[in-house]
Amino acid sequence: MRKCFAVLAFAALPLAACGEEEKSVEYYKQHLDEAREKSARCQSNGDAGVNCGNASVAIQRAAREAFERDRARTKKNIKDGSIFPTWNGK
Repeated sequence: MRKCFAVLAFAALPLAACGEEEKSVEYYKQHLDEAREKSARCQSNGDAGVNCGNASVAIQRAAREAFERDRARTKKNIKDGSIFPTWNGK
């Protein structure tokens, strides 16, 4: 019995490696459209693979970076006084 299990496990190993290529978080950060598509596909299928996780992390990091950029710009505008409207347009 153990011999059959070992043979089956060894035979199934190449089939398990036939999935799609593993992509990094940095790859998905550079290709956000693909990351959003992959994440949506994973959520609809219920997948939880490495690429699904990397795509989700890339989307979260990109959103966080955009938030921090906007926050820094708003802080600068408040400090400069340019965020407050004036009657004379200056």
